[in-house]
Amino acid sequence: MKALQKWFSHRGALPLTAYLLALVCWLVLGAAHLASDTAARAQGRLTEETMAVTDWQLAGLTLADGTLTTLDGDPQIILENVDGRVVRTISYTAQFDDEPREVCLYYTTKIGEDYSADRRVFPKSAGSGRYIYTLPRTSLAALRLDPCSPEENRTVTFTMSDITLNAADTLPAPWQYFVPSWYQAFCLVLYPALAAAAVSIVGAVVRKRK
Repeated sequence: MKALQKWFSHRGALPLTAYLLALVCWLVLGAAHLASDTAARAQGRLTEETMAVTDWQLAGLTLADGTLTTLDGDPQIILENVDGRVVRTISYTAQFDDEPREVCLYYTTKIGEDYSADRRVFPKSAGSGRYIYTLPRTSLAALRLDPCSPEENRTVTFTMSDITLNAADTLPAPWQYFVPSWYQAFCLVLYPALAAAAVSIVGAVVRKRK
């Protein structure tokens, strides 16, 4: 107790402690994610898998001679049962004859659950028409690709490669589990400072009342 009191008596000890705790939590979280993915690979649940478009259910789309054509303004490519797979990324290449507009991926976490905007992922474009979706770390029940969003009364025609789950070049290397994204880095800078400020204010109020 005396050691703690001596530590916190130093100027700047409180924010430094908050940042050290945040760093430890981040490293523990990264290690947990790495261990989880390593275990899933060992169990054969996290593997690279290539699926033909025809392995998915088409809605609002027709497929002829390798070309997909939209039938309405909400075309969908659906995998109704993830079947125990651990899916971290989905990638494919598509070439459109018109502007695809919004492209996204919906997912559900329970069988029979409706798709919603709360569970939606937008892709990163890797160039040459390649789209890469990174899914959140959660259980998955079903997936729904919305490959394009045609304007009203317009038809979009496109070709699409096979769909790859967990492509090797889209998954993180072991060291990348510990590297935050720009947003995560912002949070790691902001929230410890806010927490330290809040503790400091509460401490000042308590001391004043005493």
